Amino acid sequence: MKRKDIQPIYAETYRRRKRTRKVVFGIFLLILVLGSIGYAWRWHQKQVLEKYPIRGVSINQNNGYIDFESLKNRGVRFVYIKATQGAAFTDDSFLSNFQRSQGSQLPVGVYHYFSFSSSPTAQFKNFVRQVKFNTGSLPICITIQYYGTYNEGSVHWQSARKNMRSLVHKMRRYYQRPVVISATRSILSRLEIQASAKRQFWVTDGQLGRPNGDATFLQATNKQDFRLDHQVVFLPMAVFNGNTKQWHQYLDEQVGS
Repeated sequence: MKRKDIQPIYAETYRRRKRTRKVVFGIFLLILVLGSIGYAWRWHQKQVLEKYPIRGVSINQNNGYIDFESLKNRGVRFVYIKATQGAAFTDDSFLSNFQRSQGSQLPVGVYHYFSFSSSPTAQFKNFVRQVKFNTGSLPICITIQYYGTYNEGSVHWQSARKNMRSLVHKMRRYYQRPVVISATRSILSRLEIQASAKRQFWVTDGQLGRPNGDATFLQATNKQDFRLDHQVVFLPMAVFNGNTKQWHQYLDEQVGS
């Protein structure tokens, strides 16, 4: 091949253009690789998710108006609705959400956001005032997460264990139904509790596709998109840790609890 005759006055310009082409090609190649990795990861996640046919969502007042019939048509099989948090906070949309959910005939549960600084009695009274007996058909859920200045090192775990057990006991005795505790594996371990039919686990950091024998529910994603009434809403999605037959058996057991 005949060598190009590059005049000295244009040599620097030629080198810059050559470097630019290399950079552009490198960026294009990087985007292509990242896109392929992203596609492969999404495909893998979809394949793993196929093992969990029963999927549900959690909603609160920040999600706005939710059409429960549309959720059902999108494959959602159960819903948890936020009711209260701590000793004073109540979800403004709870009653509206709960009443509208009944028309869809979806299995529904309600959840309370646990407070590390409030007494179990105050939290229980706040829950009963808000919920009354609008608890749905699923176990009452107590969500335990770190917030504000509370983290693994700042929580007084002896008090947290005592308060959590007291709150669970009060809920179970008053409503005569199981309680499911939603938390990470680390928090569940710190609370020193064991899963049972009456005290179930909703593991928020359990890896799908891995053994999670003590978990009733597993968090799948904190931001799943659903197209409802010509708009897209993003909701936390969880899965039941079992197949369809086990789900129906589970629902029958909750009725008899």
